[in-house]
Amino acid sequence: MSDPLAPAIDLRPLFAPRSIAVVGASPRGWLGATVRDNLRTMRSETRCYFVNPKYQEVAGERCYPTLGDLPERPDTVILAVNPLRATRFTQEAAEAGIPSLVIPGGGVVEGGEAAAEMQRQVGEIAARHGIALLGPNCMGMVDWTTNTTNYIGDVNPWLRRGHVAALAQSGSVTDAFIHAPGSRIGYSRIVSVGAEAVLDVCDYLAYCLDDPETHAVMLFVEGFKRPERFLALCDRALEMGKPVMAVKVGRSAQAQAAAIAHSGSLAGEDRVTDAALDAAGVIRCADLDELLEAAELVAGTGRLQRGVGRGRTGVVTVSTGEASLVADLAERTGVELPPVPEDAREAILRDLPTMGYIGNPLDPWGAADAPIAYGACFEALAASGAYDVLAVVHDSPFRDLPSEVQVAREVSTALIEATAHRPHLLPVYVSLTSGDLSEEVKQTLDAAGGMPMLRGTTEAFGAIASLARWGRRRDARLGRGPWRAAWPALAEDRTVWAADETVDPLARTAATGRRTVLPERESLERLAAAGVPVTPALAVPANADAAENGWRALGGGPVALKLDAAGLAHKTEAGGVLLGLRDAASIRAAVPELVEAAARAGSALRGLLVEPMAPAGVELIVGGRRDAVFGPAVLVGLGGILAEVLDDVAVLLAPCAAADVRRRLEGLRGAAVLQGARGRPRVDLDGLAALVAAVGQLLVDDPAILEVDLNPVIASPAGALAVDALIVVEAGPD
Repeated sequence: MSDPLAPAIDLRPLFAPRSIAVVGASPRGWLGATVRDNLRTMRSETRCYFVNPKYQEVAGERCYPTLGDLPERPDTVILAVNPLRATRFTQEAAEAGIPSLVIPGGGVVEGGEAAAEMQRQVGEIAARHGIALLGPNCMGMVDWTTNTTNYIGDVNPWLRRGHVAALAQSGSVTDAFIHAPGSRIGYSRIVSVGAEAVLDVCDYLAYCLDDPETHAVMLFVEGFKRPERFLALCDRALEMGKPVMAVKVGRSAQAQAAAIAHSGSLAGEDRVTDAALDAAGVIRCADLDELLEAAELVAGTGRLQRGVGRGRTGVVTVSTGEASLVADLAERTGVELPPVPEDAREAILRDLPTMGYIGNPLDPWGAADAPIAYGACFEALAASGAYDVLAVVHDSPFRDLPSEVQVAREVSTALIEATAHRPHLLPVYVSLTSGDLSEEVKQTLDAAGGMPMLRGTTEAFGAIASLARWGRRRDARLGRGPWRAAWPALAEDRTVWAADETVDPLARTAATGRRTVLPERESLERLAAAGVPVTPALAVPANADAAENGWRALGGGPVALKLDAAGLAHKTEAGGVLLGLRDAASIRAAVPELVEAAARAGSALRGLLVEPMAPAGVELIVGGRRDAVFGPAVLVGLGGILAEVLDDVAVLLAPCAAADVRRRLEGLRGAAVLQGARGRPRVDLDGLAALVAAVGQLLVDDPAILEVDLNPVIASPAGALAVDALIVVEAGPD
């Protein structure tokens, strides 16, 4: 529990220190000199002191015996000591009134009980004294808005100041941000958040959202200490128009286990993570290459003050082969490549009559001198109104080879001129290879206001598609409000991790009680009460007369006869479901068969369920579960009992609007089946979406429900109907 009398923690001394002290600086170590040299590289006004009673001088600088001997109280202390000795020095910093502290060092979380105890102790000391503690197990930070750093690795002197913040739970990844070759992103700050003993990624994200100099945030995340707050802050960023781009590791079991060991946070099931990030408007990237290119595109749109609009992209290349490659990868990247309009086609042919194929992507190489050919093509595409983004594709010239540099400058200049007075168009330079760009070409792009330069085919065009999706998601957010109603208030709160009373998700998953499977009868009743369309189920005693009477009471049509047994989760596998019974004889004959199946399964038979057969339609699975990290989520997919084989499903965070469910249904690989493929009738997508949304709302409204499984759901032109159901509830501790 947090101390209500503890002072509030202010992050400003951490990110804007007037002076820094390196405690434990030593001639045998490199940390103190590195921090000092980084400050010099940045020409920072932040003063740097060394503290170590063993030495009078370190790296040419005076070394003071204690913090109290310094000429001023530093705003930040960096511990250059063995992390297992950090508790003592944290206490000394607290007694000296130091407002911020950095504890570097690898292996802090993974280092066993001693390391875990150290982390607990320094966290308690820092929280009790209101110290902004960065780490343990971090590399520090670099802040270009205040022109200062406490970073313990070398800071790249060629990095640009800009408006993108980068936060990472991995120190090596922050190094990748700092040293990525040819980076043109432009950072406001880079933070290695480490093990998050006092401040977590939410605290740094909130600081960046409050910073007017930060217009976008890129993240490398292993796990979440406060997942709901994280989503709320990302939703706030979406509302503000600040894109959040993230690599979230943990897709594999090995990565999830490593994430828990490394950051002490839950990784989460990957499909639910996808759904949660989508709901909060996060651009999820598969790897660092995708993240860096997405960030460059976002930074470039900021430099030019232009957006990607709907993402409709016109591509002009210097190679037919590369044009074909871009076209082949369009579906994978999600980029939209509209065909060349007729008026643009005619304009191109007027200027370039020898052109053969005219399409998108377009290769005019050799139709005329490059300035003429590319000028004609870009002007025609720009004037057509069919595109939001125009891209020139030319591989990075190697070592400033004059002929290649000249081509790159000519084709990019043609694009620049065609878009210069058309602010609705975003020009982009794309190199299909991932090498660095010639300095001369960079100068050409910079002279045009900083035109984005993207590298890699899938990364470049995937970034355009992702930013267009983000724009659509933001429009929806502004129109309909947040995905979860509680997010805005949570995003406004600035309670730091160490003072947050919210239950740790690790504890939340460990505190589960007994799981109870409700029989189908009770499951259907709960679903019906929640507004989910379900098949009528008539409960009867397990004898032939009762079953026949039930069949007649339902109108005498085809029915299903099922076991009504407590604790039998999967009746079909136990032989407890018989379908398509059409007359009294078949119904009476089915009863002893079902009774025998119950006996084989060892189930407590309560009776039988008589249910009318559902109308013909498309079989689907609809389900939901309470994820340990992100809470309620729902699933819908094709296939019914074959859903696991087909693996064509959509997952959404709950609660969810029916409109969002429908959007995801239309994105399934087999969506054509729902829309009336091969002359079959189109199903009622709105009715199906409403059913899925109702399941999500049930999970939100009843915290005791852990899982819901409707399999199958039959969708037809008349609507959607759950014909079998299973609900798992938490019954509480024994």
